[in-house]
Amino acid sequence: MEISQGIQLMQEQKIIYLLSLLSVAMIIDFISGVYAAKLHKEITSKRGINGIIRKVASMILLVFFLPVSLIIPGQTGIALLSVLYLGYLFMEIQSILENYQKIGIDTHYLQKILTKLKETVDLDEKDD
Repeated sequence: MEISQGIQLMQEQKIIYLLSLLSVAMIIDFISGVYAAKLHKEITSKRGINGIIRKVASMILLVFFLPVSLIIPGQTGIALLSVLYLGYLFMEIQSILENYQKIGIDTHYLQKILTKLKETVDLDEKDD
């Protein structure tokens, strides 16, 4: 597959959109985590730096797999990348909801929506 075909395929499959959405979720997760830690007086520079390093390392790894997905034949690489990004996005959303619970926000309804969304994605993956 040529690079231009790979880029076009990524655009068609909305991979860059998923990566952008994941970046926003990471930022929200970090900010809500810092706020929750501040409320509970558990904030330390060591935990903050570790959180930043984990987020940056995760993003580097996720971006690294963009060109790797082009090496895998057919659309399999793009499909695997989509699954990786969606899985990571669900983990970030779950972490955001946990932070909101620590802050004192009721997330019961959001948890239900997330569960339904996971079930829908699981059903779509089984159909493929």
